[in-house]
Amino acid sequence: CKKSEAVVSTQSTGGEPETTSFQKICTFIMINLSLFVSYALYTLPGAFLPVYNLDRGISSASTGIILACVPLCYIIVCPIAGKLLDKYSAKNMLLISTAMLAVVTFASAALGEIKSNALFITLIVLLRLIQGANGGVIDVIAFAITAKIYPNNIALTTSIIETSLNLAVAFSPFLGGVFYEAGGFYLSFVVTACAVTVVLVGTFFGVTNVNTQRDEAGGNLTSVLKEVSVWFPAWHSAACMILFNFYIPILSPYVQGAFGAGPTFAGFALLINTAGICITAPFLGHAMDKLNPYMFMAASAFLLPVAYWFLGPSPFLASVVAPSKTQLVVTLAAIGVLVPLGCYPGLLIMFDVYTVKFGKMPQAVKNYITAIYCASFPLGGCIGSAMSGVIAEQVSFSLSTTYISFAFFLQTLLVIWWCVVVYRIKWNAKHGKLSVTSPLLAEEGSSARSY
Repeated sequence: CKKSEAVVSTQSTGGEPETTSFQKICTFIMINLSLFVSYALYTLPGAFLPVYNLDRGISSASTGIILACVPLCYIIVCPIAGKLLDKYSAKNMLLISTAMLAVVTFASAALGEIKSNALFITLIVLLRLIQGANGGVIDVIAFAITAKIYPNNIALTTSIIETSLNLAVAFSPFLGGVFYEAGGFYLSFVVTACAVTVVLVGTFFGVTNVNTQRDEAGGNLTSVLKEVSVWFPAWHSAACMILFNFYIPILSPYVQGAFGAGPTFAGFALLINTAGICITAPFLGHAMDKLNPYMFMAASAFLLPVAYWFLGPSPFLASVVAPSKTQLVVTLAAIGVLVPLGCYPGLLIMFDVYTVKFGKMPQAVKNYITAIYCASFPLGGCIGSAMSGVIAEQVSFSLSTTYISFAFFLQTLLVIWWCVVVYRIKWNAKHGKLSVTSPLLAEEGSSARSY
């Protein structure tokens, strides 16, 4: 993975070649495809593995552990991947991780021949752990390279990347179910492994080796972690993902009990929920790049918990909003639009706040910030899914969504506090007490940015 001589900088400095627009576009397309197949593998077994395991006599608890391996690995591996980017070629890391995904997926196809359930569980958990580790590396590399080649469109490119992975999350369980019904356990993984192999070849030829290695400015992870104002937007992304994932495990039982609808309707409702993100995210990302990104983050802190009141709906809205299929689908679509408000400006804001406080952002620090941001999504997903199962066993769907919405208002208060802290930082910067200014207090008409 050592840096090769063909590394290309995004700017023409010191004799290094400049990345062309065509190279940037090809790189960005292949990065999105790499993320797509990575997340497709993450969610692919969701439709057929529970049924397959029940037929084998494997408990639902074991199935839950198998499915949970990948997001847990993402949380652990993302910070490590940020550190590795300091030393090794981003393209080579991407190639190795994508190749490992292909190998793991082909190996998973062979597990159906194993008769012992204990051995089957052990091996599939091991393969899912490897898959999660390499998926986490791909995640961090994708955002790091994109931030390097499109430094002035971070929110827009982030939203496009998130759209790619959300499309994978939305459609891969459906495709997994189709493949499983057509050819069983084996075909589900073989077809996907072939798709990963195609992406691997495209990555080799299409991705430019952008330099994301440590520069002379240095930097370390501690300098990021000790600055709460810098990493707080990543925590807000995680909090938004808690709400986004909270209802997923409990939605199907709710629609069955409340409306007599089956898993098909629950899947349709979740598809509309994800479609809200996929359709609006690029437009919101473009707006975040052009307008003040802090406003979008603050808006999400107020609007998301309010939208949750209509999901149940909350008992205090019972006289106004009656539960129905239409009410549920519309509310999920609205949540799908609101979640990007809190998540997508996070990386842009983290870059900005660090630069304002310290005057410059070394490449190593940019890698660490990117890794922290990437880890926030699976962290929120794990917490949200785990909390919903615990709470839903005690109270109804309506009460559980109400309780979590009021709990989120604690995050709203933290966002208000954080906005005050950042405003003071930027006020000091504007008056020469810190290094530079940034969008919140930039002069009117100025397009300069500090990241």
